[in-house]
Amino acid sequence: MFKKLICIMACSLLAGAFAQTYDLPIMFIDTKKRCLDYNVTQKIPATIKILDGKTNNVADSSKAIQYDIGIKVRGNSSATYPKPSYTVEFYDSTGKDMNVSLLGLPPSDDWILHGPYVDKSMVRNPFGHWLFRQTGHYSPRTQHFDLYINGRYRGVYELTERIKRGKYRIDVGELKETDIEGQNLTGGYIWEFDKKWSRTGAGEPIDNTIRDFKTSDGHNVVLIYPRKKKITNEQKEYIQNYLGQLDSLYKGGKGGSGYEKYVDIVSAADYILHLELTTNADPYFAYNFFMYKPKDETDKQGKKTAGKINLGPPWGFEITLCNNTHPENYEINNNDSTFLPTLENCFVEGWEINRVYKNNGLGGIRPIKWLLEMWKDSVFQTEMKKRWAELRSGVWHTKTMDAYLDSMKTYLKNAADRNFKRWPNLGKGSGSSDDKDLEPIKYCQETKMLGNSVFMGGYNADTWDGEFEHLRKKTKERMAWMDEQLGFTEPENPVVFEPIIHEPDWRAEMGDTSKVRIDANNFSRHSPTNYFVVNSNRIEVQTDIGGTFAIVDLNGAVLYKTQIKTGTTTLQVPRNARNKHWIATLNGKMMNK
Repeated sequence: MFKKLICIMACSLLAGAFAQTYDLPIMFIDTKKRCLDYNVTQKIPATIKILDGKTNNVADSSKAIQYDIGIKVRGNSSATYPKPSYTVEFYDSTGKDMNVSLLGLPPSDDWILHGPYVDKSMVRNPFGHWLFRQTGHYSPRTQHFDLYINGRYRGVYELTERIKRGKYRIDVGELKETDIEGQNLTGGYIWEFDKKWSRTGAGEPIDNTIRDFKTSDGHNVVLIYPRKKKITNEQKEYIQNYLGQLDSLYKGGKGGSGYEKYVDIVSAADYILHLELTTNADPYFAYNFFMYKPKDETDKQGKKTAGKINLGPPWGFEITLCNNTHPENYEINNNDSTFLPTLENCFVEGWEINRVYKNNGLGGIRPIKWLLEMWKDSVFQTEMKKRWAELRSGVWHTKTMDAYLDSMKTYLKNAADRNFKRWPNLGKGSGSSDDKDLEPIKYCQETKMLGNSVFMGGYNADTWDGEFEHLRKKTKERMAWMDEQLGFTEPENPVVFEPIIHEPDWRAEMGDTSKVRIDANNFSRHSPTNYFVVNSNRIEVQTDIGGTFAIVDLNGAVLYKTQIKTGTTTLQVPRNARNKHWIATLNGKMMNK
């Protein structure tokens, strides 16, 4: 009788969980009785089922779309967290890579399932990427979902695009193996500066086997496109020499004159301002620093345009914006108090870039000299101040940011409740070697977490609402501090709310013209066919959509307005806009230079 009673209670609980309805998409992964933990370094075969309706029920998993995949844990020390992230690759029936559109995002054959663990707001990565897309440049798109692996609930995850080449992502031209000379050799290239620690935890040696080459200044380059197996000797030598030429501007006592010939200044200003706003210092350490170079171009009139290095997209925001190590883990240094943050004043020493270069990198890794010298250059400082004013007047305005965060908070409220019942780590540090998964993935033995030697963040609040508002508060504090440093006063209302949306018709290309769940704003990105160039008092506007072109000052006053057609339009800068700071808009949205 007692056993029967236990069975009834257990079965009732199981049935209740099985019938639960979710307000996020659900993914079900089956590893076919194989263990999936950080010890598995190669992708293992598995299947994935996806439910993506307005509401989703676990009991409907048999009705979900199923795919064959390869999956492994991703990351370095974070791979050993109890709630790790995963790399997933999709295969067709023959075992070849297959492009798949997931949760309304443009198709790809491989994706990242990011597990927000030390970031208990669960929005730092989506927020960081959204902020960069607001500048008009591409940054990976994300969608939240609930994850099950081998029938066990794993919490709320973030589907994230991998940084790769393509017209839906980093839109640089294809580089064929036959492109080994002339203009064809000049692009496109995508690479990362990265230290690639071994997976056994921070402090272990760097895995140099992943590196494709070192720059002349000693930084590890990992090629994203073309991949190591496909790049020709000529192409590798070209991009290596190009980076070497940039390094050489600062060697032998040289002052760096001419850096603008190699680096796109607008992208550099946007990228550095974004790093500083989000306090994401990793790229200054030559870590998670992505860049790309488009191909040089010559138009029909014979005008040549050099394809310069674009900085970004940014990556990795889990411990940014005051979610870093708890103050108790810092040792007092009588000679340098910059490593003594508190939760009340956690922005260490003002500018992140100054802190990094003052302390000469992490673990002996050399910071990037040309990035520092460009930062200190007075011309670049002027460009950054102008760009900060443009962004903060509209797409980075406090009210614009609040609208985004408010929508995310409403969207994730119920999901957060589910997640923190599964992972009850609110108000605690996370990611340490002392962390444990009380319900490990089926088919895996419980193993000691390697993790970091110290806890990472999570002392901000003991509720999800508190964690979320901590992020909002610290973002506003950082914005206000940067306003003061860069001599800017935020207008009462935003001039523009978003950049021009460039949305390639990927659904039609995939044979799917149905309406999808997500809002088109999620496709905000740099539009290579909608931009403007200023040369003295002339404006050249290039657009493939046409409409109302306007010049607006930072308080929203319209200084000039006209209708333009698709193609190229040349205009005079109106007298009332000369020697004045203004934003160019098309159909009410920000255009980029």
